[in-house]
Amino acid sequence: MARIHRLATLLLGALVLLGECAFASEKAIPPSVEGYSPGDREMAAAIVDRPTFQAARKLTFRADPDVFRFLIDQPDFAAAVSRGIGHDRFTVLPEKGRYRIFHGHAKGVFWAAERRPGRAASLAKGVDENPVFAWLGLVVRARSCVVEDFTWAAPGNSGTSGFVSIRAYLRVENVILDWVFRIIAPLVRKAFEDKLTGAYRIAPDLSRMAHRDADGFLEKVRKIEGLDPARLSAFEKLVKRRPRPPGP
Repeated sequence: MARIHRLATLLLGALVLLGECAFASEKAIPPSVEGYSPGDREMAAAIVDRPTFQAARKLTFRADPDVFRFLIDQPDFAAAVSRGIGHDRFTVLPEKGRYRIFHGHAKGVFWAAERRPGRAASLAKGVDENPVFAWLGLVVRARSCVVEDFTWAAPGNSGTSGFVSIRAYLRVENVILDWVFRIIAPLVRKAFEDKLTGAYRIAPDLSRMAHRDADGFLEKVRKIEGLDPARLSAFEKLVKRRPRPPGP
């Protein structure tokens, strides 16, 4: 019996090591947290130093930089538009300088850790009440740090090219679940990357749609119920005007 126990322990250790090695081979470059508040800096460091999952995505799209910035700065409006036209199902609600976010079984709160030209960084904490884990009496609690870097190329005949680099880090707080996810990381990496970076693709996707077919896009947006009239009007003006070259 003792021998079986030792073999099981060795097997588990090997699986953990395998997960760690596969996980470490695709690490995103850690972001600088110097511009964060002391509390945010401490939280970000704890997440980034040893994340359970991390993802790095690069997106290229044609858009008006000001339309993109409008959507980045107003995530609740962007999520409402995305959901209203059937693009994605994120729900984002403002709450005392932060935002509540809901998507499927996951819910949480996120806020801006850093905002400056060319960069937006956000911190979040929440739970995923997946039915499988709920049946086992477990709730996945996690914290995340997401950094988006933006650059713009000179405008050409078809508009301005935008480039977004997304670096996302997630730390599962439950120690046992953290180990489990590290073991299965190579198997579920793609699904977790999609989920982890999903909300941060909304602004690039919507600004691309607005650039490609402004009239058709706005026709769909105007049919969405519950959008704030003042913000909708400001958004329409940006979408309908000619794009300007990207500024600093």
